[in-house]
Amino acid sequence: MSGARGAIAALLVIVSMSECLAQSDKTSIRVQGHSDVVVSDSSVRLGDIAHIDSASIKDDETIVRLRTLQIAQSPKAGESTLLEGAQVVEKIRDNGVRLDTILYSLPRQIKITRAYREVTNEELEKALLSFLGSQDKQIDLKQIMHDKPVRIPTDSFGVEVVALHGTKPGHFGVDYRSVSGADEVRFQMRALGDEWRLMPVATSPLRKGAVISAADVQLRKVNAAAVLGDSVRELGDVIGKSVQRDIGQGEMFNTNAIALPALVLAGSRVSMLFRAGRLEASAMGVALESGVERQEIKVRNETSSKIVTARVIDKGLVEVGGK
Repeated sequence: MSGARGAIAALLVIVSMSECLAQSDKTSIRVQGHSDVVVSDSSVRLGDIAHIDSASIKDDETIVRLRTLQIAQSPKAGESTLLEGAQVVEKIRDNGVRLDTILYSLPRQIKITRAYREVTNEELEKALLSFLGSQDKQIDLKQIMHDKPVRIPTDSFGVEVVALHGTKPGHFGVDYRSVSGADEVRFQMRALGDEWRLMPVATSPLRKGAVISAADVQLRKVNAAAVLGDSVRELGDVIGKSVQRDIGQGEMFNTNAIALPALVLAGSRVSMLFRAGRLEASAMGVALESGVERQEIKVRNETSSKIVTARVIDKGLVEVGGK
């Protein structure tokens, strides 16, 4: 007999028989708890975990209120938690319900499971392709990889990509989140794909010393894996530069392969502009070094044979003194 009473105590939190009999004269509302329930919302309400009814029509309004009482927060999608029956009783009381106005029978523990659905590969790919289109990224997606299914609440409309991280050429980290719904679920996937970039390449072979014109270069789609850290990415950074080594047709430009063209060549005659305050004078000289615009070089004055430091300011023109 004592074993039977222990089993009942372990399973039920229930008012005593005498209390039931006393209450039966005052109320006809019955709250019968379930031991195992599945919920779809972010909150657990009394109506989710118990059957509430009454034989009297006058109790309809009270029943509606009881069903909507918030008892606890739901677990994450696909996960479960245990809710103590005593906690439920306390929540009912905390919401202003007099316990002597209802008949209730609740399990000692109630298992709460959050409903979920698994995200499909089609959803993941569609979301990523949409993100790539909005970011104007040229990536040919090969595969999205994940170790286990991703679960999101059943009231979510789908998933979207919020960020993309390039880990190494052809490998990406993709940040996803669920769309709408009571809860937002964030997760990350790994993706493989070929990323393409528009890069300046030579339209024909270029010899060392040549100055690059607009006809010598064009933008071409190149696999990002072939783009080096010192590759030049903008047309404007190529056109007008001098070739420092031979460049083949279709080859990209590296920063060490091009430079500003020399406006003054070593051994050439240059005009020397002297400035000292408001005074200006000019003379002819011979450049002892080659130099690009604003570069300082050594120049020998033809008249005095004095060697001075001058700044290149234009083709065949250097400035001595000034700023």
